[in-house]
Amino acid sequence: MEKIGLKYGLLVAVALIVYFLLMRLIGVEDTIELRFLNAVIMAIGVVMAIKAYKTVRNGDIQYFKGIGTGVLTAVVATVIFAVFMLIYIKAFDDRLLEVLTAESLFGERMTITPGVVVFIVLMLEGVISGFFISFIAMQWFKKPQHKVPNSP
Repeated sequence: MEKIGLKYGLLVAVALIVYFLLMRLIGVEDTIELRFLNAVIMAIGVVMAIKAYKTVRNGDIQYFKGIGTGVLTAVVATVIFAVFMLIYIKAFDDRLLEVLTAESLFGERMTITPGVVVFIVLMLEGVISGFFISFIAMQWFKKPQHKVPNSP
């Protein structure tokens, strides 16, 4: 379970970083609404991790182990992505921090401890969405006969 969670967490983190850099290249990295696609990337990674865990267990998956695999995937991906974002903001693009500070979503604390607030917000978004995605996915994968459509 741990190896699968780490592997897929790393893959999801790479996908999130590539997506962010692509948004940066296009010039839309400050569009908050595009962060919705982060959840889509997270969902794909979590579902793939749970599916891989079920395959390794020959279809015999314990409910909480499946959720644990998904949550571990989300936590690993989120920690790596949050650290990347902190390094990126501090080293390369303070302007992004100013854009985030202007958003009312982050509150007054953003001006006092911007790095901590950005890290906490990213962690909350990633871990909470990862948990919910894991919970929803396990409703499907808990049955032995259920598989992802069009998969072997």
